[in-house]
Amino acid sequence: MRNRDCRCIDPWALIVSLIIVLLFMAESVSAGNFDREPGYTYPATSGPYAPKPFKPQQYMVCRTVDTITVDGKMNETSWKNAEWTNLFGHIYKKGYKKPFLATRAKMLWDDTNFYAAVELEEPNLMGHVIDNDAEIYDDNDIEMFIDFDSDSQNYIELEFNCLGTVWDMLLPKEYNRGGIPFSHPKIPQSRPWDLEGMRVAVKVDGSLNYPHDTDSSWTIEISMPWESLQKTSRTEQKLNRNGSYFRVNFSRVQHPWPKDVWPVEDWKNRGGPCWDWTWSPNLVYNMHSCESWGRVILLDHTVLESPYSNKETAFSFVDPPPPPKKPRLGSMVKIKGGTYLIGPDYSDPDASPQGEVTVDDYYIDRYEVTIGGYVNFLNAVRDDKYYEEDMADPDMCGIVKDNDGKYSAVSGKELYPIVFVSIEGALAYAQWAGKRLPTEYEWEIAAGGNNGHRYPWGNESPDPGRVNYNYYTGHTTPVGSFEKGKTPEGIYDMAGNVWELIDGKWSGYPWNEQAQKSLANAQLMRGGSWVTSGENLDTTYRDAVKGQWSAMVGFRCAKDAD
Repeated sequence: MRNRDCRCIDPWALIVSLIIVLLFMAESVSAGNFDREPGYTYPATSGPYAPKPFKPQQYMVCRTVDTITVDGKMNETSWKNAEWTNLFGHIYKKGYKKPFLATRAKMLWDDTNFYAAVELEEPNLMGHVIDNDAEIYDDNDIEMFIDFDSDSQNYIELEFNCLGTVWDMLLPKEYNRGGIPFSHPKIPQSRPWDLEGMRVAVKVDGSLNYPHDTDSSWTIEISMPWESLQKTSRTEQKLNRNGSYFRVNFSRVQHPWPKDVWPVEDWKNRGGPCWDWTWSPNLVYNMHSCESWGRVILLDHTVLESPYSNKETAFSFVDPPPPPKKPRLGSMVKIKGGTYLIGPDYSDPDASPQGEVTVDDYYIDRYEVTIGGYVNFLNAVRDDKYYEEDMADPDMCGIVKDNDGKYSAVSGKELYPIVFVSIEGALAYAQWAGKRLPTEYEWEIAAGGNNGHRYPWGNESPDPGRVNYNYYTGHTTPVGSFEKGKTPEGIYDMAGNVWELIDGKWSGYPWNEQAQKSLANAQLMRGGSWVTSGENLDTTYRDAVKGQWSAMVGFRCAKDAD
């Protein structure tokens, strides 16, 4: 067990630390393999199109019936009868290269431990990182992420290679929000942390670090004490109980190690970009998008009892409200200038405490920018850099480019919000429309109103009748659909549907000198999306972009009042 590090944080060292984190993030994303599946095209549509709902993978964890010995063999009755997950797929979404090696996982629980095991097909067993709490993703590895509160805070990241080396981290918040993980070897202010009592074993079927034969696989088995896991939860509810629900994902990082180099002397020569294969698609090329992870629920019956027949109903879809018949597209709402309270972001009060700002009168869009509106922009400016190929996906978006370079909306999708948009595209659209993006303060004032209510509609908790969130509908909904969720001033979808890009980069609020130096430098976004849990829909909740071309991110515009 390590001692907790209680040193005071030097703000300038913190800046350096965060730069390191950002470089780490950039490396992990840019090194990824983003190749499309050969020949894949999005389906052609005719007539009004109804998007197919999407939900993350889900797994019902059953109780053990015998004692689990953590040895990597998985030969107990409990493991033999536990269900496998689906085979892992590309981290992003459909349309990208399917894994050429099989990966799958199982999970179990008892009163003392939560168990996970992963089986990885591997014809070329490679590994060289032998120090625990080192950067194991330099090797082929398997990673497990767990968020017990579904709030993207105090979540766990575990990494393992085929040598059995372990890197366990606790992240107080996501990297893009300035989070500094505990137990990171390259960040000076990172505090020591271990998942106390965790046991890990690896079993390999093949020869390690010898590329001139064909290996079979490796398997990792993990037990995690509930007592230690409970310390990462921000609620008082017991984790090890029937019906306990949390978010989990697994990620396999696979490097194409060259097979003509032996013995290996240059471990930095990994053969090219890595592949990232996950249990549940993340819908953005970043594993630290916690709201995108799969969903796990504990069941109080054993693996030998009848299968849980209502698996799908545990997270069933709901029908959204009907879309408005005649939305006033392009209309704006005037917000009176004055002095307002901003914050606090209750999830991050150190970096985002309450403060006071003064703004002039301004206007803000009544609705999020629609697919139909973005099509008009694309056809007017004729610049392909503002179009991303995944916009053609009729389930996630719905903009098709024809052979003449003209864009059109998939029939029936015109009133849905634009997604897969870049900050450059949002800024260019706003300029074309004679508007701009709202500042963070303007957005929060419009969402929270004069009284600073917790949600755009007031202080009542989120529910599927007010807001599109937490995968309840499985896709975006036409703007203005949620009449009960509008602000008193008549502004729609300021919670849920799509995250909205904001003018500015994430940093601590300027009235907090210490927090101001905690720079994450990612583009601000506000409001939550159709995948966001209810815990993060507060009008004061601050987030930042997790990666380019996201199926959850759109925008609305503002402009000065003349």
